[in-house]
Amino acid sequence: MISLSKEETASRFGVEKAIEHFPSHLTDQEEKYVKTVLQYMDIAYSPTRNTGSKSVAHFCAPSNVFSAPSTFPTAHTAEEYAESHSHVMSSLTDLHIISFQIVNVKDSWELISTGRSENLVSLRYEATGSHVGDAHNGIEPTRKSARWSGAGNFVMDEETGLIGRWWKDWDKMRMWKGLGWVRGVDGEAEFV
Repeated sequence: MISLSKEETASRFGVEKAIEHFPSHLTDQEEKYVKTVLQYMDIAYSPTRNTGSKSVAHFCAPSNVFSAPSTFPTAHTAEEYAESHSHVMSSLTDLHIISFQIVNVKDSWELISTGRSENLVSLRYEATGSHVGDAHNGIEPTRKSARWSGAGNFVMDEETGLIGRWWKDWDKMRMWKGLGWVRGVDGEAEFV
């Protein structure tokens, strides 16, 4: 594994974010997969460039699938996630990815459960944002900031080389507590 500065990542993939841990050798196809995923993430996490689903559609395979049901239950595609995330960013107008902690890729990774070969890009990132924009689910701007980590596993479509499936996981409690978006109701935490 190697690390890439934000300048190296920008030169290689068109995304100006440092990568702390990155494979030292990639195939040409793996390079393309990483570039697609990093550019998708760069737009999806930009309050100015993510204007909804059309912002990222060119990175997404037809009939792609997105899954993060506890946080984005109505988003079932990578485009729907970007749409939903654009609404969150209207409240967090400075939201951005600080860096990618790890990016890993495997071309033709065989799934033991199915015996099928998949093309996988996995990443972990750190992001930050402040509630200084619009109200969020009835909560007026708190002016509070948060920093959190998230992870994504992307399966790249074999035919198109675009995002076929994406599973997202992230530390939403850390984010929401930091932003003041967790309210107590009868001794229980309620997310708003």
